[in-house]
Amino acid sequence: MLVPKVKLTIFAFLLSSCGFAQQEFDIAANSIFYPHKLTTGYFKSEIALSQVKLPFDWLESSVQTPLLHYHAVFGLPKNFSLDGRLSTLVVANQVTLGPRWGKQFDRMSFNLGFDLAYAFGALNFSGFDSSVSTWLNYPNASVGYKINDIVFTVKAELSGVTSTSSRQGTTEVVSDKNFFNGYTIAFYMEQRLWKDHVFILGFKNTYAKYHFMGWPAFSTFNRFYNMPEVYFGLIL
Repeated sequence: MLVPKVKLTIFAFLLSSCGFAQQEFDIAANSIFYPHKLTTGYFKSEIALSQVKLPFDWLESSVQTPLLHYHAVFGLPKNFSLDGRLSTLVVANQVTLGPRWGKQFDRMSFNLGFDLAYAFGALNFSGFDSSVSTWLNYPNASVGYKINDIVFTVKAELSGVTSTSSRQGTTEVVSDKNFFNGYTIAFYMEQRLWKDHVFILGFKNTYAKYHFMGWPAFSTFNRFYNMPEVYFGLIL
């Protein structure tokens, strides 16, 4: 009976060496939205597509192009981290960067953050000759909950515009007037697909005056709008 046991042990070792054995996976430690405790030097990034439903007032048709995102987090000492994102539509873009401080418990966690954003865009075709650049800030807070191999996160953020510079042909208008721009509530679910790659499904709703994707219409429609968004991401 000793020989079969030895063969079984060798077979299990070979499976483990080839990567077929089941490996322990912690979804919390491999997520990007879930506000878990990040070790110093921790780095995760994702690529994502989102569909934002902009107000009909801003558009001449209901056809809208998905927004492309690259998002990354970097762990810092003492429960701090750095969060950065590039969102682009070619004619409308936004870069955000900001710190986070968080605390993780058994199944729950939270963090607080503050993002500084720079949005810019240009239209130089079909008779258009205009551009814009805007500085914004986003105070934010996230609460996460873990259920087995899935994590859920609710994120809330406020939006404030600090300055805007726009150009129409040779006419340039600069405004340094700060104003409250609105808020966003978002819900994210993260689940493992394979190895360390995690799928993200998100739903967001923004209630604001200004969205960087709709910058050409901002000066025309100065009121709050409701803008829902569906988000699909993959952690690399």
